Amino acid sequence: MPRVAGNALRTFRERASLLVKVTTAGGISGWGETWAYPAAASELIRTMLAPKLFGMDITNPRAAQARLLEAAVPDRRGQVHMAVSALDIALWDGYGRTVGKPIHELLGGALRSSIKAYASGPLLPAGDDRYDGFDAAIGLYAELGFSAVKIRIGIDEASDLSAIRRARTILGEDAMLMADLNEASTVRDAVSLAYQAADAKLAWLEEPVRHDDLDAYRRLAQMLPLPLAGGESFCGVQAFAPFIAAGTLDIVQPDLAICGGLTEGIRVAGLADAFDVPVAPHVWGSAINFLASLQYAATLLPGRGRIGAPVFEYDMSFNPLRERLYDPRPDGKGEIAVPDGAGLGIAIDIERLADYVTDHWVLEA
Repeated sequence: MPRVAGNALRTFRERASLLVKVTTAGGISGWGETWAYPAAASELIRTMLAPKLFGMDITNPRAAQARLLEAAVPDRRGQVHMAVSALDIALWDGYGRTVGKPIHELLGGALRSSIKAYASGPLLPAGDDRYDGFDAAIGLYAELGFSAVKIRIGIDEASDLSAIRRARTILGEDAMLMADLNEASTVRDAVSLAYQAADAKLAWLEEPVRHDDLDAYRRLAQMLPLPLAGGESFCGVQAFAPFIAAGTLDIVQPDLAICGGLTEGIRVAGLADAFDVPVAPHVWGSAINFLASLQYAATLLPGRGRIGAPVFEYDMSFNPLRERLYDPRPDGKGEIAVPDGAGLGIAIDIERLADYVTDHWVLEA
């Protein structure tokens, strides 16, 4: 990273991801990704998961994912799902390239050809001024054509309120503005902040408290005057179930590179649909997860209320792992097109990332 930065709870000086290539006996390949614990996921895939795929049909990724999840018995909501995510995305990409169709067509068909994108950023730099460069970044997002922005907050109430109001002033009254606390707050502090920021008309408040604290989310759902978003760290549809059933989330945010891949993302979307809750995928990592999430978002049902149709997270931090492979810009409506090539939608020229590779291995049947 050009500077140490992150969110209210943690900062980092490097960004890393595990990219996985699955190749068929016929020589067709698909790419997948997981980013949270890339080294651990790599070892799980190499030693335990990948051998389970040998001899399977790439045009049946659901069967393959079911076999992979057999290994998750003692780890139903954690690292195994992350490793499976990378393989599952790769299988769907390979499936699409085998039959010459984009993933959204394999999932039943796209409901839209472009999606409203929101700029997610900026990261908060380490140091005394955690909002250093904030105004310039928000101004840049507007110049690039984004009509929606999600900012990171959680430093202290006064600083957060100032940042929210400055963002609203820069973006204008018509822009969609969201705020992400990245689990850095408490129930009472988050509610206090939401009421004091009412004039900024936030579209949602994201993960104010620990993502797995169901009781806290129940209280927040009753007390907050605005929609509540979360779910990016959940692994497996079972982790989403109690939060959705309890009515604690107004927007569900599965990350395909974490939750179990596209196959699990389909289950999460079905569960959310049953409770009339919109889905807006959390998107982090390289171009692989970005493209997979675009394909997924194209198939999601539109939500009702102020959020409406699915919106797409566009990470605006320093990210050559995405930019070197795919770097679209919003159109005049603040939307980005869903690529309609085979698999993930575009050809993956992985050599563009060659100088960032820190480790590499091949496992053959």
